[in-house]
Amino acid sequence: MQLARNMVVAMANSVVVVLINLIALPFYLRFLGMEAYGLIGFYATLQTVFQVFDLGLAPTVSREVARGIEIGRRRRSASLLRTLGVVYIGAAIAILMLTTFSATWIGEHWLQAKSLPRTTVTQAVMLMGVNLACRWPISLYHGGLIGAHHLARSAATSMAVNICAAITTIAVLAWSVRSIQAFFVVQAAFGLVQVIVLRMFARRAVGECDAPYDFGDLKRVWHFSAWMGGVAITGLLVSQLDKIVLSRMVSLESFAHYMLAALLVSGLQIFTVPAFNTLYPKFSALIARGDIVALEHLYGSATKLFAIALFALAFGVVFQTRPLVTLWLGNASVAAEIAPVSAWLAVGSALNGIMYFPYCLQLASGQPRLAFAIAVGLLIVIIPTVLLLAMWLGTLGGALGWAAVNMFYMVVGTWVTGKKVMAFAGWPGLLRNVGIPVLATFVPALIGALICRMLAVGPWTSLGIGGIAALSGLALGIGGSFSPSEFRRVVAMALGRPAPAQ
Repeated sequence: MQLARNMVVAMANSVVVVLINLIALPFYLRFLGMEAYGLIGFYATLQTVFQVFDLGLAPTVSREVARGIEIGRRRRSASLLRTLGVVYIGAAIAILMLTTFSATWIGEHWLQAKSLPRTTVTQAVMLMGVNLACRWPISLYHGGLIGAHHLARSAATSMAVNICAAITTIAVLAWSVRSIQAFFVVQAAFGLVQVIVLRMFARRAVGECDAPYDFGDLKRVWHFSAWMGGVAITGLLVSQLDKIVLSRMVSLESFAHYMLAALLVSGLQIFTVPAFNTLYPKFSALIARGDIVALEHLYGSATKLFAIALFALAFGVVFQTRPLVTLWLGNASVAAEIAPVSAWLAVGSALNGIMYFPYCLQLASGQPRLAFAIAVGLLIVIIPTVLLLAMWLGTLGGALGWAAVNMFYMVVGTWVTGKKVMAFAGWPGLLRNVGIPVLATFVPALIGALICRMLAVGPWTSLGIGGIAALSGLALGIGGSFSPSEFRRVVAMALGRPAPAQ
């Protein structure tokens, strides 16, 4: 029951966070303007890029806590969590100093603001550093809760904090100080609250609250963590290179449009992040136990379910972006501009989402070096691809580059995982677990889009047809991927019940 509960609550958290961002966006645009929202988009990129300072410690903590609970070494995991808390505080201070010292240069030479004063942009960048520092330890304590199979507590905290932060920010902008600086101050305060709450939950979940600090124990996990740090650095560069390049090459307003498209596509994370956070500790525990049969069954079943849900949503975004954005922002011209960008970003993100499962298997099996090698290969491919396409096509080029690189990732990464980690995760498994879900969800989505075009329906009707097409794709995908008895066994496994007899 715990596996299903963690997945459901984590998915609920992703849905809530995405909905909050989508609902709050029109208010931010109204109170702050498009260029100021470009700064918020730049902060989101900066937040992701600075994850390189994590050095792979958060996933290391997840793996160590999960293994510690499985083999009865809980106290050592508690000591590691407490020790890393000090390390994260030091990293937060370093991030604050680095951002503060570089704020003037970023405001004057990197961001292409037209209407916002340079002083406003510089102050906003400085406050981004404060925000990053306040939120920095979140990943550590979130990782500890994942490893202890208490993802629900982290998700509930995230939902509560994000809802309160959005409401407070909108209220401050509406009735008090209407500035981008006020936005970042409120967000920083709620980030600090989230850290305090998560720290309390993580220490309770891991137990052994009196465990000592042990900086010498860092040597034990340093090898895994160092490789994970390399994976984090290269992986973040791969995922954020399009945004980094475009923030320099296009105007702040065009970059804001690109970030609007990215925000819309971020809805796909309602499946990817919860799936990884739920299955990573489970994979680690099964490998530590040596139960490869159960691992293969869980991997295949979870991949099929995930692919069905992910591609049903992704193809909905691809074919229904324009009516969705028109209703969301009430601006048909902006919708027309970001529709093709959103479509290609959705394709790339769906392909990237499928690769969470091989990546999860690589880490759980203790092979971060393999994940690092794949990430380096992707970085070598994406740099010239995104640069050339962005220079040629602007924001659309950035989206095309993201889709092309993730197609390459799916082909090469799957082959390498099947060759070096587990044979069941190779190309035959990809075709078996993903091929049917892609076809089953694509065909109804395409038919729905053609019907909308032929009948020239309005936005609401178009979304209704798209929703019916997505539900049809889900039904076809489940029916084509699972027999009734197999699907009942999968549901029983997720709920922690004995599997029904065949």
